[in-house]
Amino acid sequence: MNRPAAEPRIRGILIDLDGVVRFWRRQGATAAEAELDLPPRTLSAYTSSRHSDAAHTGALTWGQWAAGVRERMAAGLGAESADRAFALWSADRGEPNAPMVALLRRARAAGLTIALLTNNTTILDSDLAHHRLDDLFDHVLNSAATGLTKPSPRAYEHAVATMGLSADQVAFADDSDINTDAARTVGLHAHHFREPGGTDAFEQHLAGLGVILPGAPGRPTPPEPVKAVAPPPGHAEHDDHQSLRTHYLATGLPADAVAARLTNSAWAQATGEHTLASGDDDGHVTQWRLVPAGTEAAHAAGHPGAWMPQPAPPGAEYLPPWTAATRASAARHATALLTEAAAALTRTADAHRGGDRLSAALDLDTARHALTRLASMLARRQPRPWPDATSARYLGHAATTLLTASLRADPTTPAGLSHSVTALVHLLGRLRQSSALLLGAEAAWPWHDLERHLVPLLDATLTAPGPDVLYGAGLATAYDDHRAVAPALADALHAFASGHLAGRDVLELGAGTGRITAHLASGTSTYTALEPSPGMAALLTARNLPGVRLFLGTALAIPLPDASADVVVEHEALLFTDDPLAATDQALRVLRPGGVFVRLLLHARGDDPAADLDAAYRAAAFHGRPAPLITGKGTDHLVTTHLCARGLATTDTLLAEYDDHRTPAQALATLAARAWPYQQQADTEQHAAGMAAAEELAQTLPLAGGPVRYRLRALATRLETR
Repeated sequence: MNRPAAEPRIRGILIDLDGVVRFWRRQGATAAEAELDLPPRTLSAYTSSRHSDAAHTGALTWGQWAAGVRERMAAGLGAESADRAFALWSADRGEPNAPMVALLRRARAAGLTIALLTNNTTILDSDLAHHRLDDLFDHVLNSAATGLTKPSPRAYEHAVATMGLSADQVAFADDSDINTDAARTVGLHAHHFREPGGTDAFEQHLAGLGVILPGAPGRPTPPEPVKAVAPPPGHAEHDDHQSLRTHYLATGLPADAVAARLTNSAWAQATGEHTLASGDDDGHVTQWRLVPAGTEAAHAAGHPGAWMPQPAPPGAEYLPPWTAATRASAARHATALLTEAAAALTRTADAHRGGDRLSAALDLDTARHALTRLASMLARRQPRPWPDATSARYLGHAATTLLTASLRADPTTPAGLSHSVTALVHLLGRLRQSSALLLGAEAAWPWHDLERHLVPLLDATLTAPGPDVLYGAGLATAYDDHRAVAPALADALHAFASGHLAGRDVLELGAGTGRITAHLASGTSTYTALEPSPGMAALLTARNLPGVRLFLGTALAIPLPDASADVVVEHEALLFTDDPLAATDQALRVLRPGGVFVRLLLHARGDDPAADLDAAYRAAAFHGRPAPLITGKGTDHLVTTHLCARGLATTDTLLAEYDDHRTPAQALATLAARAWPYQQQADTEQHAAGMAAAEELAQTLPLAGGPVRYRLRALATRLETR
C-alpha cells in the first residue's frame, strides 16, 4: 500500500526588513554630518526619540514624525543647516540586500508563503515600491498598520494567522536577538541574522529544517555595464571625443548599488536616485542614467531629456506606472477617504447644531486630514507623499488654496467654522469628481443629505478658486503680446502639421490662446483644443480658428471617449500639469490603435541673456519663500521613462533650428507685463523686488542683445496596432 507523501514541515518564511532584506548604511546622515562639519552620529540625537515609537505604532504618520525630526534639527542646528541635513537624511532609503532578495524569490517560486514582519512607519509601502520589492511578499505586516510591534507575542501570532499557517510551519529571521528569542517562545523556527554571510547562514538554517531551495545560492548576477546603451550619433548627449560618455542602463538596482558593482572603474558615485557617474584612470567620465528594469534601454537612449539643465533631484518626481492592482487599491482608498470626509463633515454640522464647538472643530480636522490624504494620493498617484514632497509643490493650486483657507479659519467661532467648512466642501466636490474620473471611485454616501446638513454652515462669500493661478485672466491679457511666433517656427509647425496631422482626428492638450494651434489645425479632419483656463480659452475663441472645437477642461480627465483620436499633441503643457504622468495615461486612453502622442518642445541653446534676467527676477522675487509652482513639475525625461515602462518607444526628431533676436529691453518688458506664468504667484512687493534685480542685471548687458539659437523637437510615441 502506497502512503501519501509527507507534507513539508516548513511552508512559509516570515522575515524582518531592516538589517535583513534592506540595509541602512546611514549614507544620508553621514553625508549631512560631513557636509555640515558635524561630529559623527550627531543626527541620531534628532532622529531617534520616543516619537519614532509612536510612528511605529501608527499613532503618528511618517510625515508627522518627520516634521518633528525637522523641528528638532532646526532647534539644534539652525534653520539653514537643518534644511540641508533633513534633505540628505530623508532622501536616504537604504538599499536592498540583493542576496536575500534573490533567496526569497527562489523560496516563493518553490511554493513557500513569504511574509514581511517589520516595526515600521507609514512610508513602508512607498519604500517597498521604491526598491521594487512590493511584489516580493505574499503578506506585509507593518506595525504602523497593525499596531503590533515586535517583540510582542501578539505581533508574531497575528503574522502567522495572516499567513494561514501554524507557528511550527514557519521559518523566521531577524537581526535582533531580542526579536529572535521572542519568536522562539511563540514556536517559530527563528534564526538570528548576522552579516557578513547572513544569507548563506539563513539558507543553511532552512536546509536544516528540510527546505532545499532550487537554484544556486549566492548573489544574483549584477547588470553588466556592457549591456548599457549609449545615445546614437547626432544626439545631444553623444560625445564623439568620448571624454564624457552617457550610458543608459535598465536595472532594478538603485544608483548606489550599481556604482558599487562598477569594479572596472577607478571611481563611481551615485549622483541621484536614477543617475551616477564613473571614471577611469585616463580621465574619461561616464554618466549613467538608470531606467526601470524590464524596459528597453535602447529606447531611452534615443530620447533622453538632453535639454534638462541637470538630473532630476533624488525622489522628486519619478512615479512608476500604475498597474491594475495599484489602481484598484487606490480606488478603494479613495472610496474610504471620501466616505470618512463626508461622515466627519456630517458630525461637524451635528456638533455645531448641538452647541459643542470643540467636537465640531475636531470632526472638521478629521475631514481635512482625510481630504489631504486623498488629494495627495490623486496628485502623486500613491497613498502618501514622498519624504521630500511638499503640499505646495504636489497638491496643485486649487487643493492647496482650499486646504489653506480651511486651516487658517478658527473653527471655534461660528464665522471661522463656516469659512472652513465651505472650503472643504469645495475641495470635496473637486476630489469626488477626480476620484470618479481617474479611478472610477465613488463613496456610498447620501450626498444630498450631506448638503442638507451643511447648508446652514456654508459661507456664501467663499467661492472655489479658479482652475489655476498660473493661467488666470491677468496672464491671458499679456500672453500673446510677448510670444511672437518666429517665421522659422511657423514654417516648421506648418510642415509638421502637413506631414503628420493632415486628414486626422487631432486633440491638443493645453491649447492656451491658440498661438500654436493656429499653425497646426489647418488640413486636419477634426481638431479638438483642450484648455483648462477660462481666460486663455476666451482668447482662443476670439481667434475664430476654422475647424477648431474647444473644450474647457483638464488633461487629467480628458472629456473624450476611449480611442477617439488619431493624434494627441501638446506643446510643453505637461510641464504645468499637476500630475504629468496621469495626463500621459489619459492621452494614451483617447488614442486609437496605431495613434501617436506627440510632445513639441522648443528650447534655447547656448547663452540667452534674457533667460539670465528671468532667473534674476525669480531669485529676488521668491527669496526666502517657496519656489514658484512651475519648478520641478514633471519633466519630459520622466514622461518618456514612464512611456518606456509601458513598453512604448519614443522617437526624437529635430523639426527646426533657427536664430531669433531678443534684446534685454524686450525681456524686461515681458517681466514688467508679468507675462510669465510663475509671476502670477508674486505679490506687488515680490514683483517690485524681482524687477529691481532684473533691471540691475540688464545694465551689464549689451543694449542690442544678440541672436539666440532655438531648437524645435518632436517626441513621438506610437501605440501598437492591435
